[in-house]
Amino acid sequence: MDFGLDDEQTMIVQTIRRFTDRDLRAWAADADRAGAAPEKLAATAGEMGFFLDAVPADAGGLLEGAYSHTTRALRGFELGRGCAAMAALLEANVEPSLAVAKWGDDAAKKAVFAALEGGGLATTWRDARGSLSIDGDRVTGKIGPAPALARASFVLVIADGLVTILPVGGAKALDPAPTSWRACAWGTMQVDGLSGFTLARGGAAPAVSEEILSWWKTSLAARAAGVAAAAMEHADKYGRERVQFGQPIGKFESLIRLRDDAETGSAAARLMALHAAWAIDHGRSATAAHDAASRARAFAGDVVAKATIDAVQILGGYGFVNDYPVEKLMRDARGFDAVVGDERLDRALAIKATIGAEA
Repeated sequence: MDFGLDDEQTMIVQTIRRFTDRDLRAWAADADRAGAAPEKLAATAGEMGFFLDAVPADAGGLLEGAYSHTTRALRGFELGRGCAAMAALLEANVEPSLAVAKWGDDAAKKAVFAALEGGGLATTWRDARGSLSIDGDRVTGKIGPAPALARASFVLVIADGLVTILPVGGAKALDPAPTSWRACAWGTMQVDGLSGFTLARGGAAPAVSEEILSWWKTSLAARAAGVAAAAMEHADKYGRERVQFGQPIGKFESLIRLRDDAETGSAAARLMALHAAWAIDHGRSATAAHDAASRARAFAGDVVAKATIDAVQILGGYGFVNDYPVEKLMRDARGFDAVVGDERLDRALAIKATIGAEA
């Protein structure tokens, strides 16, 4: 495994970091208060290649050759440093685009890629609790809450025995918006026997679901690691400026230890996300890649929860005031557990099923 970045990856990381530090962080507080991303986000991000980066070039997108999940993880970490909600919008089209390109028929590709090329969004939702009723290709029940669903044209639904792309109609924005990722257009949609473009059903669905979830969980892990890193960046800055007992509080050993442990966790979470992305890109078995992605996302979720709470503790009372960014980061940390389900429960159920089969 080569730990060095190639020239293109280095350029992408530098570009996204500048975008994060200059724009996303500047917009984050107002977007959170308004519960909506600024209108200039789409134009600025579109110029940088977001939204169409996973759409094949022959369908009007920017993707030529294989998609690099490693590059996406590097990008996701930098976006997480800026704003988790806007990062969710910027990354929303990837899973639907890759899934349609790999498993969709011509009609699915034509409809979905045309919508995305026209500036639309697609999002992904997993029925982790088995609440949907599936009848062949038809879906009944409540879809969501899902990020970007209130603005999306299509939603990729991962359910028990079915993976499908559904057109979005009548989606309702959550009001009030959740406390996590307030600006990412959370939405719900009630469907009654709705069918769309089936990507896999029956016995073929679990393997397709596993591969899509590997992509999604890897990206979530990278973004969560970025949020944890951002929390410590803000805490470090505050620790250097805030003076108590005649010295900056950043010199207090107890606070140094909090920051150091959180920075270690963030670095480890980033490496786990990159390892999962590497496993996907290098054709490791789907099960092995998904296991790496699942563990990376679960670990990153723990890291970001602790790091953001520790950042609030370092700021003391100011940590709970939304004049400071760590209050938002602590809320944003919860979003990474809300969108994909309980990793540990999934693994426990899988192990129980294996033991039962052997018996």
